[in-house]
Amino acid sequence: MMNRKAVITLGCIIIFATYFLWSQGTYTYHPLVREHGHNQSRPAKLLTQGPFSTMPTPNRIYYKNNVAVLMYHDVSPNPTDEKSIDVNVFEHQIQLMRDNGFKWITMDQYVNFVVHHEPVPDNAVLMTFDDGYETFYQHVYPILNKYSIPATNFLIVSTIDNPKHVGIPKLSWEQIRQMHTSGIDFYNHTFDSHGYAPIAIEGKTKLRPALMGPLNDKKHNHIESEGDFKQRVHHDLAEAGNILREKLGNVNDVLAFPYGGYTDSLLSVSRELGIQVTFTVKKGINGPGQQNGYRVNAGGMYNIPEILIQYLKEGASSRGSSKIAHSGSVLDNSSIKDG
Repeated sequence: MMNRKAVITLGCIIIFATYFLWSQGTYTYHPLVREHGHNQSRPAKLLTQGPFSTMPTPNRIYYKNNVAVLMYHDVSPNPTDEKSIDVNVFEHQIQLMRDNGFKWITMDQYVNFVVHHEPVPDNAVLMTFDDGYETFYQHVYPILNKYSIPATNFLIVSTIDNPKHVGIPKLSWEQIRQMHTSGIDFYNHTFDSHGYAPIAIEGKTKLRPALMGPLNDKKHNHIESEGDFKQRVHHDLAEAGNILREKLGNVNDVLAFPYGGYTDSLLSVSRELGIQVTFTVKKGINGPGQQNGYRVNAGGMYNIPEILIQYLKEGASSRGSSKIAHSGSVLDNSSIKDG
């Protein structure tokens, strides 16, 4: 039988070996992560760089002179759609960001940063939400108020206070005005072009986001000219921008491309309209001059808050490259092949 000293020595060796292996960084499997592009839940391989720790690090700098932009859609209790996130999980993300020293900024700060190269805090994060769901008012707004967090919601303007609109309930102008007075911003997600259509690009017609190129109306054997396409896009985006300025007094013009789909022609029309800042759904971190911005999809049903935080922390390794190291398929964005 081993004596007491030998037992203690063996125990110390086991503890040290365990810590050493853990600290080298490992592939970890988690049963709650669904890999992007698959229809069934299954374990997903998540790569972490260095030790994965839940210990708060409120004073550590992970990146400087960059902004991570997070993207959400629906936030609800007990969501059933994989593009929605549970309200409790969302609040847990907020708590972890706060505890780990991430600093939330406004859209005005972000615009001044990317356009005019004005400074932002270290570990800067911009919160964005797409589509103007009513759940933003019901579930997100109280949490943002609780933690004093600025945010932006990109609105499909034609759906606001529109009784003919079908689908998930959207915000009302009364709700929008109330939130706007409390520091929530609302910007352009088109007037009425948030959808897919048969779009002709380089001689090939596919279902693509409707603003990406000329419509191919096969029923009437008609393809929009480049001029007609640009006029349609110009009219839609200008109408949305004008209404937002009239209703809310917006000074900046900011646009989130539906589904992240864009082309050089669409970017050109946007800039002609004075829309200096646009957003895709491509993953990355944004530096000065990155006017067509990257966003991180943080709002899926299978999102794990601790992995989001690790992902943001690993943004430090990508300073100046406009790319964040990939640390888990739970954060994959909805991709547009032609975007």
